[in-house]
Amino acid sequence: MTEDLHALGEDLITTSARIVRWTPKAATITLSLAAARILARLNDNGPTRISELALAERCSQPTITNHVKRLESAGLVERSADPRDARAWMIALTDRGVQELDALRSALGDGLEPYLAKLSKRDLKALREGIDAIRRLMTIEA
Repeated sequence: MTEDLHALGEDLITTSARIVRWTPKAATITLSLAAARILARLNDNGPTRISELALAERCSQPTITNHVKRLESAGLVERSADPRDARAWMIALTDRGVQELDALRSALGDGLEPYLAKLSKRDLKALREGIDAIRRLMTIEA
């Protein structure tokens, strides 16, 4: 059973990474995958400290700081003092950041739609159920 779970975990990660790279993207999309992940996390979780973003994204604080600086200069996020600790910054999406994230998601959906249209109803149902299972998986604390 453990080997089956291990293999399933490997397949889940490698397949999801491949589909993100494989999905056709509109020429108008300029966000990197890392930037898109940060915007999505801020959209899902609301304003977040840089240290918490680094932990959630499993990367160093200097790396996240560099990403945030680029996103901030592009007008996609904004910094404000953390009300709990004025030495720390809270990072939040701007309206433009929400629009850019929505545009990215829409473009990805547009790119994938013709391929999904070729699947059977059974496969589409399986994909929907798989997405639901992945969302439940992501709520589990290790």
